[in-house]
Amino acid sequence: MSEALTQLNQTRNFKKTSRFLIVIILYLSGTLLLAHTSNYNQGLVLVAVVFSILALSLDLVAGVLGLYSLGHAGLFAISAYSVTILINNYHWNTFLVLPVAIIACALVGIVIGGLSLRVSGLYFAITTFLFTLIMNVLLTKLSITGSYQGIPGPMFPNFGSGLGGLGTSLVWACSGALAIAVFVMWSIRRSSTYPVLLAVRDAEPFAASMGIKTSRTRVLYFALSAGLVGLAGWAFSFLGFINPGQFGGTASINILVMVIFGGMNTLIGPIVGATFISLFPVIVAWSPLWQEVIFGVIFVFVVVVVPEGFVGFISRTIRKIREGNSIEFQHDPTFDETRAVELLSISSKARRVEPIGDSPYALEVKDINFSYIPGVQVLQNVSLAAKKGSIHGLIGPNGSGKSTLVNLIAGELQLSEGSILLNGHSVEKMHSYDRPKYGLMRTFQTSVMVKGVSTQANVGIGLYSRYKWLTTRAVTWPIFPGNWKTSREIGAQSINALSKVGLKGNWPDTKVADSPHGVEQLTQLAAACVGQPSVLLLDEPLAGLSKGETQVVSDILRLLSASGVTVIVVEHQTRFIFDVCDEVTVIAAGRMVATGKASDVRVNDQVREVYLGQ
Repeated sequence: MSEALTQLNQTRNFKKTSRFLIVIILYLSGTLLLAHTSNYNQGLVLVAVVFSILALSLDLVAGVLGLYSLGHAGLFAISAYSVTILINNYHWNTFLVLPVAIIACALVGIVIGGLSLRVSGLYFAITTFLFTLIMNVLLTKLSITGSYQGIPGPMFPNFGSGLGGLGTSLVWACSGALAIAVFVMWSIRRSSTYPVLLAVRDAEPFAASMGIKTSRTRVLYFALSAGLVGLAGWAFSFLGFINPGQFGGTASINILVMVIFGGMNTLIGPIVGATFISLFPVIVAWSPLWQEVIFGVIFVFVVVVVPEGFVGFISRTIRKIREGNSIEFQHDPTFDETRAVELLSISSKARRVEPIGDSPYALEVKDINFSYIPGVQVLQNVSLAAKKGSIHGLIGPNGSGKSTLVNLIAGELQLSEGSILLNGHSVEKMHSYDRPKYGLMRTFQTSVMVKGVSTQANVGIGLYSRYKWLTTRAVTWPIFPGNWKTSREIGAQSINALSKVGLKGNWPDTKVADSPHGVEQLTQLAAACVGQPSVLLLDEPLAGLSKGETQVVSDILRLLSASGVTVIVVEHQTRFIFDVCDEVTVIAAGRMVATGKASDVRVNDQVREVYLGQ
């Protein structure tokens, strides 16, 4: 069996390698052909190449991270003018100035990306658009930039006598720049970081609960996007005369239109959009008025009818053709302690802060007070202590403050008074993304996951904190064998975790958007468990589950507890709470009513009166 599997993997690798080599050969052949065509044709194609790099760079933040930047034209100007001035005025080497342009744009990108920590959505787009307008004004006022007239771009050095047969050197330089941009985007999309980036975009609370520093990730990848803009500006500076009109607000909007037209968050889409929009006016050769009218009609059609763009529409059509058979929930009842340990100890790479002290409690919440509005207390002097390896239930009527308490423990909210100890460490002042390092993982009352990727990919996000430098390694992911090993490990661990919660068959490959609610809840549980928690916080894990799925959760909680994990469960199903939990805490109207052994709380008269209505 193992030999057959090895042979199958070798066959797949051979096919992938063959396809990759074919693409490289075709790309080099196309470059060689273009390098021997007329200057006119080269000029048209090279402009499309430069804007393809720009569109790819914008798609990295707009399509992948959801940051709609209109400041890329300003960054483009910084790069193009810097390269031109350094070469023409100060006689810098053509290739030495390239890293300078990339680094300069990346540094500015860090500043602009930092704006996303304070403003988002439309406000971020407006702020970045103002940056482009300011840059455009500066270009028209400074003498070194040639004011409104602009300045001539530098000449790109020709090949030496031995390489004259390759044709125009600038064609090869621009082709290489596009290849670098495509490789970076392809590498990110192939890496285990890609689902993490989508989680930052679509499910930020989920991402933070898995230990992802969402703010830092946004800034880092905006800087990377700006660096790619620097690459585009370097290539553009050699294409002729540059002037402020090429980098104005219209250019910013056009770059965004290229991405939308071709297909956001697709590898080829931005290139298709950039090529079409760059070459359309030249190929049509109609009056500017009719060009704008036709172009506007086409764009409105794309936005209204196929909002996923041209490439997105093609991909969706292909997926529909390949749709398989329906799948059903599969529950394997053969749970034992070994399988529970497997769910939590798949890898030895966990990076956890060691517990301190000899307290018997894994989680201690002491005298918490919290209010959303000054003067209106939501929680008043609430305390909770969960013993190591126990299942601790938290119940109360609707509006009692259970979810608020959960969010305070997880770091989604910052408490007003009190303390939270996690394995002896004081964590009440820490962000939510810092608490997984201390062993805390959680699920949400309403599933907040990445709908556009598979359940397997979502579970893999739970492994983020167990691998070093995952977000930075993504740029060169396919180059190093260690990265491929990481991908295989994450994939295997994710599938294993899903199987332990009863999701087998085709479920690991099924998108969350195509899964029923019960499967989403179980996927949440698998993602939290695979992160190897010492404290697992579950907010209504049974919501929307069938009887069979509820039994799966019940079995898993018992086995996690047996393996040493402390489980805190918030749930409305009191029968489940009293049957599964060792201890129960009851709160009502923001105050603690009772806490203790489940059997004692169950017969507590005050609990029956306040919560059970007896």
